[in-house]
Amino acid sequence: MSGRIPPLRSMHIFVVAARHGSFKKAADELCVTPQAVSLQVKTLEEQLELQLFQRLPAGIVLTAAGEQLLDYVQRGISLIEQGIEDVQQRQQRRQLRISASPWFAVHCLLPKLAEFEQQHPEIDVVVNTSVRFPDFTSQRLDLAIQWGFGDWPFSRKQLLLTDDKQLVCAPSLLSGSKPLSKPEHLVQHRLLCTELSVDLWRKVLNNLGVDTVVERQVLPLESQAGQIEATVKGLGVALVSEGEAREGCREGRLVAPLGDWLISDLNPALMPGYWLVVREGAEQDQLLAGFVRWMNGWLEQHPRAQAKFI
Repeated sequence: MSGRIPPLRSMHIFVVAARHGSFKKAADELCVTPQAVSLQVKTLEEQLELQLFQRLPAGIVLTAAGEQLLDYVQRGISLIEQGIEDVQQRQQRRQLRISASPWFAVHCLLPKLAEFEQQHPEIDVVVNTSVRFPDFTSQRLDLAIQWGFGDWPFSRKQLLLTDDKQLVCAPSLLSGSKPLSKPEHLVQHRLLCTELSVDLWRKVLNNLGVDTVVERQVLPLESQAGQIEATVKGLGVALVSEGEAREGCREGRLVAPLGDWLISDLNPALMPGYWLVVREGAEQDQLLAGFVRWMNGWLEQHPRAQAKFI
């Protein structure tokens, strides 16, 4: 076969015929004759140089090649339909789809969003929160604001806010059968973290010269709030965001057993942050660029702001 893609109509007829297992039933749905369906399928098979159906007295059955092709074609048609719907919606009323880490959404974005909506009533801003890095394609996202180290395969990304961490625990862990006062004592305690920050513990321990198998010690929790609660209860040691760690220490709920240092003091490269990630191909999107500029206007005053946006 040459590199030409078969006509979309032929592939659509192939999908309908496969769904019904009958050229006649497919013809009824498509409002054509069974002969027309059979001819389209035969032409497609000749183009692809593949037999897609077994013709049996009781109907038609997909071959192994037909089953494989059906999966790809169905996904392709679904993506085309999704794209058409997306374009139509954007023409009727522009929609800006954003995925944000829960902390950033609650503390930064949502409190300011009403201001943008007042300035741009013609734009619908849809925000969902996710701890994990989102799927831009399936969620039809324009941008994401994600916690991490920026190591995602996207070219348009920018560090917005740093999230420096401090090693803390409950005061009760300073004494008892396994007192915590030196880095090597960490191997005797549970290491609390969120699902995304397991690797951060590995890097911190490596910089402290502590040799241990992190996977045996970590207890991943769903949220930062859960991590702090578990730490206060004395269930382990945690790397907590600077502001919350210092507040907990002032109130006496937490202590810094190894000193008042931050992980950036240990190694600046260890420090995670909140990153802006923009969908690929958005260079000419004026709405998206305008939203990013608006966000820059107020976020650059944040004490943890890092740089101008793209």
